[in-house]
Amino acid sequence: MGMEGILGSLPYYSSNQVKNSFRESSGCKSVYEADPSAVIRKEEDGIVAKSHYTEEEALWNQYRKQYRDSLKIVDGKLVVNGDPRGILLGKVSQEEMEQFRLKLEQEGIGDDIDWRGVESDFKKMDVNFDNADCLNTKIDYIASRYAVLKDRIEKNYSGDEKERQLTRLNEIMDGARKTIVDSYCDSVGNFYEEYGHFGMKAELGESLSKGIDERVSQYEEHLKKSESYAALGDTTAKWLQQDDGYMATRLREDLAACGSTSAQTDKTGYTLWDLEIAGVYGAECKERLDNQGAFWSDNEQRLGLDLAVQGMKTDYLTKQAGLSGKMQNLLQDTFQNYKDKYVDLLEQMLREKAAHFHTPLKTGVDREEISEIYEYTMNQYRQSGDILGAFTKGAKHARSIFEAKFSDRSGIPGGYSAKYEWDNFFGRSSYAGIEKEDSMYEKYRKSISRFMESLESGENHKVNLLFNSSGDYELSLFA
Repeated sequence: MGMEGILGSLPYYSSNQVKNSFRESSGCKSVYEADPSAVIRKEEDGIVAKSHYTEEEALWNQYRKQYRDSLKIVDGKLVVNGDPRGILLGKVSQEEMEQFRLKLEQEGIGDDIDWRGVESDFKKMDVNFDNADCLNTKIDYIASRYAVLKDRIEKNYSGDEKERQLTRLNEIMDGARKTIVDSYCDSVGNFYEEYGHFGMKAELGESLSKGIDERVSQYEEHLKKSESYAALGDTTAKWLQQDDGYMATRLREDLAACGSTSAQTDKTGYTLWDLEIAGVYGAECKERLDNQGAFWSDNEQRLGLDLAVQGMKTDYLTKQAGLSGKMQNLLQDTFQNYKDKYVDLLEQMLREKAAHFHTPLKTGVDREEISEIYEYTMNQYRQSGDILGAFTKGAKHARSIFEAKFSDRSGIPGGYSAKYEWDNFFGRSSYAGIEKEDSMYEKYRKSISRFMESLESGENHKVNLLFNSSGDYELSLFA
């Protein structure tokens, strides 16, 4: 059992979440475990830090702190002090919680900083391909919390004690910043270096570190100048004002209400929004390449069409996502290298597969045929700017090219399979194994629509690149 969870301040789970966590735990993982990488997760988890940590959650957090020392590891053994079962099972009555609220309103929670909780909440700030879309959420979280804590220290302490408190806060913040920067560079930064951009790891890391500093300064400045944030003292219970996690959430909301954004402009580097999108884009490319062996078709016309969809999405992303010119160029250049690697890996997979069979199998693809469909479709897009329209024209052209060449290629392994796929590309096959399964064209269309909708959903949205546009998704994603 990790001691971090036992010692943390656990600011973000409701009683129902605790109950579910307990039932799903394996017995070696404490339900007390505070994990900011889960806490400030993605939109589908319903735990976005910008709008999370309500008064009720703050109340539950403070109630549970009474029991965080109930479980300890002593000499490698679990020691239980007190009876935390009510917390673990979520069996705390509404009456008891209301009595605890009244106690907090009368006594408060004190102005002393819960350093143990702060240290726990600032841990596990890694940013990698699995959570690259949470980069700005994490930065906003630590920056706003830091600003609130620094303001409290400056108001409540003086002399040497003030310096000691500030030093401790800065050490915690520096550790979180280092974790974010190092993990981002080791994953996202390395990806772009591997795709031909030497020195990009250091360049992205420098922009990220600078962006975090700028974001902290922005929260500090807003905290001091905002009349609406300051006015919370007139309407917010004293114990909530003493909860720095709660006040940090209100600070984030107040700054957002003023129209501020975490995508700050830096003329000499990349914005924080640039860096988040770079991570999302790299993750999508990496996943597609890692899964290339499971690609459903080696037909050149289909390959050209699939790459064209990815190329159109890349171009549309660079033009419509509010990225800096530097980031636009980086993504466009990366896609050209990715496109070549995409075909290289497919041919490698075909050769490896053919080596295990005595009958002739396809060991390569015709890159000129792939390029023919790719360029045709991309030209349709360049002329119109319409991804779906260009894809439709490209698909029809690709099918006609395949049909014209089919008689000459019918003896090639996989030829009849490709013909079946093209015959049923625009309409659902009567032999489809899954009832009401979409046609391949419909799957492409839905992936394109979802991608474009994700760019139109406003700030702090999650971008759905959906490079797996060829239909190898689970059908539930298109429900």
